[in-house]
Amino acid sequence: MQTVLYVIGLMLATALWGYIFYRKDYHPQPKSVIVQIFFIGLLAIFPIFGYQWAYNNYLPFLSHYLIFQPLLQNSFVLGFVYFILNTGLLAILLFTLSCVLTVILTLISHDTLKNSHQALKDEPLNFVGVAIIMGVVIVVESVTRQWAHQSIIAATLGSLLFLVIIEEYVKHLVVRLVDDKKLKEVDDAITLSIMVGLAFAFMETIIYSIWKNDLNLIIYRIFLSVPIHIIASGIFGYFYGLAHFSQPITAATKPTWSLRWLHKILMVKTSTVYKEEKMLEGLLLATLFHAVANILFELGLAFIVVPLVVAGLWLLFALYNKKISRRAWGPSRGIEMMPKQY
Repeated sequence: MQTVLYVIGLMLATALWGYIFYRKDYHPQPKSVIVQIFFIGLLAIFPIFGYQWAYNNYLPFLSHYLIFQPLLQNSFVLGFVYFILNTGLLAILLFTLSCVLTVILTLISHDTLKNSHQALKDEPLNFVGVAIIMGVVIVVESVTRQWAHQSIIAATLGSLLFLVIIEEYVKHLVVRLVDDKKLKEVDDAITLSIMVGLAFAFMETIIYSIWKNDLNLIIYRIFLSVPIHIIASGIFGYFYGLAHFSQPITAATKPTWSLRWLHKILMVKTSTVYKEEKMLEGLLLATLFHAVANILFELGLAFIVVPLVVAGLWLLFALYNKKISRRAWGPSRGIEMMPKQY
């Protein structure tokens, strides 16, 4: 009976969180879209299981505890090259698994296939970009570890941060592969991302509680782990929304100084620079929030996570209320003027 009550509690909490953020969306998506993306989000954990199966059986060098070794065992240049190659292979593996899952669950729809083709050119680069930053941190740590007499940062990244990046990346891919013309405003991207994060947290809570043989964890995770997934996914969703509407946004607003000089140096469109910048920013901030929360759990400082969650929820509501989030951009290549009240 206790088990049933805990599962019902998790279902009610999931429904409540979903309702709250669905209502925050200025022009919410059709309920059919929400149900579809939530259902796919429930199974988004399986590409991660697929990754674990792959490195356990065929690609051990892609495991989270070995993928950093080239950086620590070779010269800087050679180690970095090996690391980037391994990370690129991992990104392709995650993308392929997520793409296959999404295509099958959307009944091989034309939009999903078209999104997959476009994402094949865009998405893996974002993951590799974050991996480069992680690699720099590990190299710096490997140089200074003698001062601390232990490998603190590398251990933390290997066990926590890297897995967090994988989770956030896979959750984002579900939205990226399903959305296409469904997004009309930035807050649509926030809502759809939250729904995937909510579904992912639901499934992860069930699996983790069974694995630990402790269903009491369900109640604990309802109030902490589930909101953490919601917040991290919502943050990434906001920046993905900005990236999705990069063309109309850059056409309607004055480009920043960084956009102007990167546009000239890289010799690419301002909208392209803006898009890549926002994607990288979103993945970094979502990963940072999620990783900090996980590290606090590992250090036995869960009480600090409570104000962190409160601050994160406040941030999500603020992102929903931003004018750029509620502006009706229409299709990603068109601009619809914002209503006068905004």
